[in-house]
Amino acid sequence: MRYIPSTEKQQVEMLKDIGVSCFEDLIQNVPKKFRLDKPLNLPPALSELELEEKITNLAKKNTDFYSTKPLIGAGAYRHFIPEAQKSLLQREEFWTCYTPYQPELSQGTLQSMFEFQSFIARLTKMDVIVPSIFDGASATAEAALMALRLTHRNKIIISKLIHPHYLKTIYTYLAPHHIEIIELPCQDGLTQMKQLEQILDESTAALIVQSPNFLGGIENLSQFSEMVHQKKALMIDIIAESMSLGILKAPGDLGVDIVAGNVQSFGMDLNLGGPYNAFLATKKQYIRQIPGRIAGETKDARGNRAFVMTFRAREQDIRREKATSNMCTNHNLNVVAANIYLSLMGTEGIYQYALLNAKMAHYLEKKLLKSGKFEKIFNYPYFNEFLIQYKGEIEELNQILSNHHFLPPLAVYPLIPEKKYENALLFAVTEIFNRNELDHITSILS
Repeated sequence: MRYIPSTEKQQVEMLKDIGVSCFEDLIQNVPKKFRLDKPLNLPPALSELELEEKITNLAKKNTDFYSTKPLIGAGAYRHFIPEAQKSLLQREEFWTCYTPYQPELSQGTLQSMFEFQSFIARLTKMDVIVPSIFDGASATAEAALMALRLTHRNKIIISKLIHPHYLKTIYTYLAPHHIEIIELPCQDGLTQMKQLEQILDESTAALIVQSPNFLGGIENLSQFSEMVHQKKALMIDIIAESMSLGILKAPGDLGVDIVAGNVQSFGMDLNLGGPYNAFLATKKQYIRQIPGRIAGETKDARGNRAFVMTFRAREQDIRREKATSNMCTNHNLNVVAANIYLSLMGTEGIYQYALLNAKMAHYLEKKLLKSGKFEKIFNYPYFNEFLIQYKGEIEELNQILSNHHFLPPLAVYPLIPEKKYENALLFAVTEIFNRNELDHITSILS
């Protein structure tokens, strides 16, 4: 059985062990205003067969991303996942998210964390990697908090072109800290550098920029880093599309101090939005202020290679007010997924896939512009996402694409309500498309 309920007898035994006679006694300390004072309006109970049929019919309403290919990205991307990775990931010994407190019982989990740290260190050219954060949004917020602890300053400057969900998460995380947050405007699809000069001062803890940004543009991180470091502030780079690391210059070579990256593209399917996995990377001198934990390599009493959890403050579990972070869960199955994926792909494979992503995206943009139904908004460098203006009705375009088994691109206006984005569409193109499909998309939209 996939579902094993506890019997009434077992429930009585559990309550007895706890020291109460009934469930109501168990919750007597919960104030009445927080309790449900009326029964839920639930349908009658179903048999197991009826329940399976109901869930199956509900599932059929979801879009199948294998027969319907997505032209939408915006932080979640469908990439090809080798069958070997899927097969290996089904091994049950990998199925845990438990934090490896006891190294003698957790060598496999620790080794997978250590290997993931090694892969990301090579891709980012950063010294220290926190391998398992929930997603890109929470990693970004943790990077902001880390910058506040390191600088003891009270102002954060954030590019308006970071993912809107990431931006909301930052505001939520920083709300109790009473920090001044300034949003840096954009120009021509890139973060405005001129205005940064006016607002950057000695009270600035960090500048947060996403590259490629939410509209797909590749930012000039080295120039941002140079400006920020003149005021002794920190440069934080956000990477929502990790495949870009295969072709773009590494953040560590661009003067970045902290990198927060979402690694969904490395072997994790879309999964209706999660769970995903993210990392936080930084320089060695900032290691004492990292959130979460990292895995280290050492030798056991017999001289054999062994792995341990290191630079992990116990305060995160027992004294919350003293903690650098309260992240305790470990998305280790997703870490293993990324490890297997990166091992199978190798340096050359990741480079070739990233190159293919860029070429496919530029090919489609060129074809769409040639059709006469679209026009360019910004003339900016991009990786595998580009913003383009549609001359017709977006609802009509969405219907045409849906009828031909393509999930439409993202309409930007609801997220960035500015007049110039009213008919703007953000296309994402990955290696799952072939040239014939891109030609077909252009044909049906022309």
